[in-house]
Amino acid sequence: MEELKVLQQLYAIHRTKGIGIRSAKALIQCFGGLDGIFECDNKPEALSANAKLSSSRNQLKRFFESAECRENAHREHEFMRRNGIELLPFDQAHFPNLLGQCPDAPLALMVQGTLPKAEYWVSVVGTRRATVFGRDFCRSLIQELAPLNPVIVSGLAKGIDYCAHETALDLGLTTVACLAHGLDQIYPKEHYTLAKDIEKQGALITEFWSDSEFHPSNFLQRNRIIAGLSQVTLVIESGVKGGSLITAQFANEYHREVFAVPGSPNQGAFAGCNELIKNHQAHMVTETADIVRIMGWKKTGSNQETVVDIDPTQRSILKMVNDQPYIHKDELSRSLNLNAGVLQAALLNLEISGLLLTQSGCCLLSNRGACALDP
Repeated sequence: MEELKVLQQLYAIHRTKGIGIRSAKALIQCFGGLDGIFECDNKPEALSANAKLSSSRNQLKRFFESAECRENAHREHEFMRRNGIELLPFDQAHFPNLLGQCPDAPLALMVQGTLPKAEYWVSVVGTRRATVFGRDFCRSLIQELAPLNPVIVSGLAKGIDYCAHETALDLGLTTVACLAHGLDQIYPKEHYTLAKDIEKQGALITEFWSDSEFHPSNFLQRNRIIAGLSQVTLVIESGVKGGSLITAQFANEYHREVFAVPGSPNQGAFAGCNELIKNHQAHMVTETADIVRIMGWKKTGSNQETVVDIDPTQRSILKMVNDQPYIHKDELSRSLNLNAGVLQAALLNLEISGLLLTQSGCCLLSNRGACALDP
């Protein structure tokens, strides 16, 4: 069976000491694919030219052909079949596109649930000891992003991770949880119900086999996947040390956009976020519109000809901005007698719909917004 053969090949690579992801990919490139590594007399010229590759290949082949590898691979295959888990090698067309662009992307993912095809992906990370403010900000931001139908990615940990997954589920958004262990367990155990809900409305993913030992370093490996999956990594709360800052570092190395929520210099919960912003390693985000504007995101499938349904509040905003270009949102709030929350929600919807442009709190109609005002 082809699937079992591929699984055994990947399992052999993962379990052979001294062969990491980059060296495994070098072998795959040298020998023209996974099959090429394990064939008997493939590319002898490559073997003679690179003694290290030759040694690694021989080591791999020995383990691949061993009874231990064969038996463990069969056991893994049966576990995946029994639990509805998909093996997704890195060279498959439906391997996540953004993650596949990372030089240290995993050779394979184990997927329980369904990985979506979506335009916008947002990774949300933060402390396990989230404050009330951090949780509220997390919920508010995801709620305001919901019209874009983004995939919300996080790590199933306590605190901000839990809040991000739970909010996405409540809003009917797809959410993906990246695990630091095999799919034979859920950590922490009290998140088992949440994990099962995520499986129904997204996916649990990992690069670890079910018989993998659980090490603290697994979290670092997991964090690079969280960063690699998305265009945006959002750090909501983080101290000066922690996995969230490592995830942000990975995202910067992958040339993705990082956003961080600032806090008081006296609040340790925000010290890491403040450092990211101060060192120009993250954009400061105080409202959802910051992300939408910097990323240039619009509703999927929106175009100039689409008729946009705007409510009376949004129409009154467009009329005032049309009459007073570059009007500040504070003046809009006063003139239209709208509280800050209602105004911000309306402005964000208009901006996401491509009807309005905002910069430094000032508003300007887009061409599409002007068309929407026409009778």
